Amino acid sequence: MSLSGTAARRKAARGVIVRVLSLQLAVTAAAAAAWGMLQDQQAMLAALIGGAIAIVGGWIYARKMMVKHTIDPAVMMGAQFRAEAYKLLITIVLFTAAFVLYREISPLPFFSTYVLTLLVYWVALLFKP
Repeated sequence: MSLSGTAARRKAARGVIVRVLSLQLAVTAAAAAAWGMLQDQQAMLAALIGGAIAIVGGWIYARKMMVKHTIDPAVMMGAQFRAEAYKLLITIVLFTAAFVLYREISPLPFFSTYVLTLLVYWVALLFKP
């Protein structure tokens, strides 16, 4: 594969990453607004925190995957495993911080927005850029 072909694939991947993270941000904002209207500011804040955890995890994963300038499958697979490990670690840290620092967190808005934000990945797979 030519260098220009690799550069083009990296540029396309960046576009997908930006689109997914933007959609996740939009879903988080919409869910937080809905929870704020349905319940109160506590629910809205919980939804924002839940969505933010999913977004940060996805961003970390994308950053760790994009550092490799190779088409070697073994290197790419290793990068994928490392990126997933970082994502899992940061997600655990952020969940722990959310529950320790915000003891009054509303669980339903928090977890529902987290899950909705993660579903953006699956929806994004249905559509080609």
